[in-house]
Amino acid sequence: MKKIYREALTYILIGLFIWLIISIFSPSKGFEVGKVAYNAFVQSVKIIIAVFFFIGLLQVWLSSETLAKIMGKEAGWLKYLIASTIPIFIGGSLFSIFPLLSVLLEKGASYGAVLAFITAWSGKAPLIPLEIHFLGLHFTILRTVFVIPMALIVGILGEMLLEAWERRTIKVETAIEKVFEDEIKVEEEVERKVEEEERE
Repeated sequence: MKKIYREALTYILIGLFIWLIISIFSPSKGFEVGKVAYNAFVQSVKIIIAVFFFIGLLQVWLSSETLAKIMGKEAGWLKYLIASTIPIFIGGSLFSIFPLLSVLLEKGASYGAVLAFITAWSGKAPLIPLEIHFLGLHFTILRTVFVIPMALIVGILGEMLLEAWERRTIKVETAIEKVFEDEIKVEEEVERKVEEEERE
């Protein structure tokens, strides 16, 4: 946690330094940068507070057993359906969604469900009117139609790949442990032979 705070403070100081340089050479641009940064900060704080409040409710009301049944590895297709649809209607930024996903993992959600969740979340239904305005209706409809199937595919394939990776990692760790055990046995055997020769 201290590392996160240090990194956050570092980025803040770098941002303030850059803003100071801009303000010195162009006060008007510096004012605009400060205004945009302030508005973004206020909006982010509101979202982050709301999300952390929601995370607190999850921690208290939703037990690990319940979440595991809904979004755990044994939940089957249910976890993919939930994780590929509900997140579309959730707003917020990456600063707010990552802590939420971290809590879901801690509570027992599978990696596949989390992958589907974050893929579907990128759909962001609350932003559809803005997307239509800037990118057009046809583009928005096409992208929205593909969000749920893509979230399902990412979740399923992602979990398969992660499980395969975990199995491979376990095999590698087991092989490394065996090598170390063999080395220890060899050293013990050498020491035993040396002791026998010294006795003779």
